Amino acid sequence: MPRKFREDEREKIRQALVEAAKVQFRQYGIQKTSVAALTEAAGISQGAFYSFFPSKEALFYEVFRQEEQKLKQLLLAKWMTEPLTQERFAEMLMQAVWAIEQEPILRLMIDWKAYEWLVRKLPPEYAQEHTVEDEDALVPFIEHWQREGVMINEDARTIVAIIRSFFMQLLFREEIGEKFEAAMFLQAKWLAKGLIIHAES
Repeated sequence: MPRKFREDEREKIRQALVEAAKVQFRQYGIQKTSVAALTEAAGISQGAFYSFFPSKEALFYEVFRQEEQKLKQLLLAKWMTEPLTQERFAEMLMQAVWAIEQEPILRLMIDWKAYEWLVRKLPPEYAQEHTVEDEDALVPFIEHWQREGVMINEDARTIVAIIRSFFMQLLFREEIGEKFEAAMFLQAKWLAKGLIIHAES
């Protein structure tokens, strides 16, 4: 039976598991990363792992959340530095696409096989939680832009859903084919024209 850890120990071990997971998932992906490798790096037994996370997929989701949150904070901070225009909004969408494709952890979530694996392994509450987190991050910005009169006055959560659907297309790069990047850029421009009232100066 895994021994009980003090609260300070638990926090250190949990963080050690997260850091080990970042290395392992970036190098080997989700399916090829073993609980044994993760626990060895964190200095705990395999049995003890499950007192921190219910599965390696749940640990991956925690790592993904942290990396995605860093990206959101970085991009949203940049979004607030200058007035929002259609051109800037389209550019920011594409910056996010490029950033996702550069970070191995985030890129796993746009790999169809890895995504399908996670959907099968994780309870549906994880996806619901992710939707809520996206709304919590984006709705204040959307409402701010609406008050400034630069974004259309539609339900903010519906606008979040539109933005999420734009990024969901990253799962289908191979199916869309060689024109994928050009198609994404054109859609970003159309999305910006549909959402942003303020014209480029």
